[in-house]
Amino acid sequence: MAAGEKKYRFSGDPLSRRDADPGYQVGWRHKAQFQKGHLDGEMTYGEARRKAAELQVQDTEGKVYYPELIMVLEP
Repeated sequence: MAAGEKKYRFSGDPLSRRDADPGYQVGWRHKAQFQKGHLDGEMTYGEARRKAAELQVQDTEGKVYYPELIMVLEP
């Protein structure tokens, strides 16, 4: 690793997506503009998936919502 390079780790397992897996948040992207972000709060994959589906139904701004694995900066 080069000097000054930041190293991140996942807060959960990136290969398995079971409903009970912790370490997820709801991420979003705008369909037409180059904007993206996430909603605060850690939840399980199943909770994040359901919350993303609810937000997608209510959306009027052209955003896409999805469950996203939280990445944490290693000390």
